[in-house]
Amino acid sequence: MIYIHKVLPLIVSPLGLLVALLLLGLFLRRFWPFYLVLIFTLIFSWPPTARLIWSSLESAYPYEHIDHVEKADAVVVLSGMLGMFETEHGYVAEWGGAADRFFVGIDLIKAGKADKLIFTRGKMPWSDSPPEGELLRLKALKMGIPEANILLTGEAANTADEAIQVKKLLQREGLDNIILVTSSFHMPRSKRLFDNAGINSVAYPTDFHANGSISWLDMIPSAQAFNDTSSGLREYMGRMYYWLRF
Repeated sequence: MIYIHKVLPLIVSPLGLLVALLLLGLFLRRFWPFYLVLIFTLIFSWPPTARLIWSSLESAYPYEHIDHVEKADAVVVLSGMLGMFETEHGYVAEWGGAADRFFVGIDLIKAGKADKLIFTRGKMPWSDSPPEGELLRLKALKMGIPEANILLTGEAANTADEAIQVKKLLQREGLDNIILVTSSFHMPRSKRLFDNAGINSVAYPTDFHANGSISWLDMIPSAQAFNDTSSGLREYMGRMYYWLRF
């Protein structure tokens, strides 16, 4: 099932649409599909398009000051922030765009919002690298979090698996409520899955994308905007899948 989740969004993505239109034009031997390719390419690669999508994705969970967060039994930090590659000295981990999840989790613990810090052991079935939570645990230890205060879940391939594994860990450790930490755009889907698993959670979003000022450069189409548009629409497809499922 995880393979379908990864492949299907590529087919119905902006890139998939453009490829389909190109093939249609070749098959019909007509020019109008190529005109649509040009139009859609400009729309998908226009920064305001990407910004509109991401503003909508993050609207449900805006920034909240840490002082406003009530204390819970544990802070749960979802995976999805490390990139890993193998060397002769072992696997090397590098921070990705969602690194704020880790540092916000650390800040919440140091602010006394919970005693336990839980990392999910995110790992794809086809990957030989260590689960992400194991590497995050080592980084948290280096930042002064006591070893006894750090817990790891079982392995999880996606957010639905993370909710299941967190539920099992909470029951085993006798913990009741959590502060759920993930990216703002990812929070609606995550909160829904954690609620469905029967987990008492308070959302604390981070890793905001639709922020900062706008300049004239933001009117120029770019490959980065095309990527942002694609990833934003991919998140909407993920939400739709889980809304239909639960």
